[in-house]
Amino acid sequence: MNIVLATSEAFPYAKTGGLADVAAALPQALSKNGHKVSVIMPCYPQVFKEKYATLSVAIEKLGVPFAYGQTKWCRVLKDKINKNLTFYFIEYNEFFDRPTLYDYQGEEYDDNAARYCFLSRAVMETTIALNLKPDVLHSNDWHTALCNVYLRSNLYQSYENFENTKSLITIHNIGYQGIFHKDNMINTGLSWDYFDDSCLEYHDQINFLKGGIMCADKVNTVSPSYASEILLPEYAFDLEGALQHIDYLGNLSGILNGIDTDEWNPKTDKKIPANFSVKKMKGKAVCKAELQKQFGLPQKPNTPVFGVISRLATQKGLDVFAYCLDLFLIHDDIQFVLLGSGDKTLEARFSELAAIYPEKFGCYIGYNDKVSHLVEAGSDFFVMPSRYEPCGLNQMYSMAYGTVPIVRGTGGLEDTVTDCDAEPIAKATGFKFYDLTGHALSESIGRAMNLYHNSRDNYKIIQRNGMNKNFSWDHTANQYESLYLDL
Repeated sequence: MNIVLATSEAFPYAKTGGLADVAAALPQALSKNGHKVSVIMPCYPQVFKEKYATLSVAIEKLGVPFAYGQTKWCRVLKDKINKNLTFYFIEYNEFFDRPTLYDYQGEEYDDNAARYCFLSRAVMETTIALNLKPDVLHSNDWHTALCNVYLRSNLYQSYENFENTKSLITIHNIGYQGIFHKDNMINTGLSWDYFDDSCLEYHDQINFLKGGIMCADKVNTVSPSYASEILLPEYAFDLEGALQHIDYLGNLSGILNGIDTDEWNPKTDKKIPANFSVKKMKGKAVCKAELQKQFGLPQKPNTPVFGVISRLATQKGLDVFAYCLDLFLIHDDIQFVLLGSGDKTLEARFSELAAIYPEKFGCYIGYNDKVSHLVEAGSDFFVMPSRYEPCGLNQMYSMAYGTVPIVRGTGGLEDTVTDCDAEPIAKATGFKFYDLTGHALSESIGRAMNLYHNSRDNYKIIQRNGMNKNFSWDHTANQYESLYLDL
């Protein structure tokens, strides 16, 4: 098949979250299976840094229709990964030459509507200019959702490039929808006929994601449980009506993300101080000692270390985590390490805890890829108390590294972690709770500590069960292939 995948970010070029991992790994897996994949995304020179200099020119000058009859001229760069996979980058510095992707110091760029209208239109124009004739146009989240609308519109229906094209949109996080003032309709180039309840209109505003959902041939999200949850008002962020309609038509599904088993593999990981495997675990103790050292904690091999890597946001349930920490830090022989940034109140709270309990709580405000590998490799447990979690990757990384996850049973966390109290130890891979309260989270951390101290054999069984799980992209790519073929 010939697949065009539109995204606002992809690893290793630009990353803010799981979307970037999917936009890197899925095309790789599909290309290995013989499909021709073209990934189209923005060029962010300040974010790409040295990678920017390695790109070659695919199109020197591309005209993209825009508001008020304008044509904005951009350049298209490329990075050919293998014979079946090429990444294309829309270089338009007025919109994309910025220090961060979507916001600066917590404030969204005020021209985001125009930026991502332009991106979606540029995806369509690039596809025509390169004479790509996709079987599937696969958009991702609100940033490229307008591609699905354009494909059905009179602007692009007549092009032979799209004569046999079907469209798919993947929802990675429905909490972000691209909602803007309706005056931005002028930037889309679409007529006001598209500003109605069956397309872009949303409480008298424009909603990019809603338009993409309503116009796509199929809609999927990144885990089966999340596909069910987003039909409910408490998870759908006011789009349950649109999604229930899509589901009624049989066009909504959930495919669990995979993980990059080349990047996240304790046997071969070059970012950790010692490698290990399910049969040779000695290296994990070396990683634990180095983790404690890096975070300024006493190197105590028999003290359980609980790791957290996360955006510091209410979605991640870290307000509840912060609330219940004192209970353990005051009384127990326990250590926590946290890597993340985001909400300033949470940043301040965790920094305060690190100052009050320097021998029990280590904190790194920010993100560091090497440190994230060390946290996964060196921790004994990994905590993810999410309010909602479309898929989640860290619980899968954790299991691969013999780090037992403690999660709230929602979305992809529900689909990937088997609770040790709900199932026999022979099947268990972690700890799971459902009520997002300090009591429920504390109880799960307490269960984990009890197992670690008083039933080490069972702890090791759970460790091995997780390490033996296969979360590679091979299975996931096969499911996407089936979805494309259904289209």
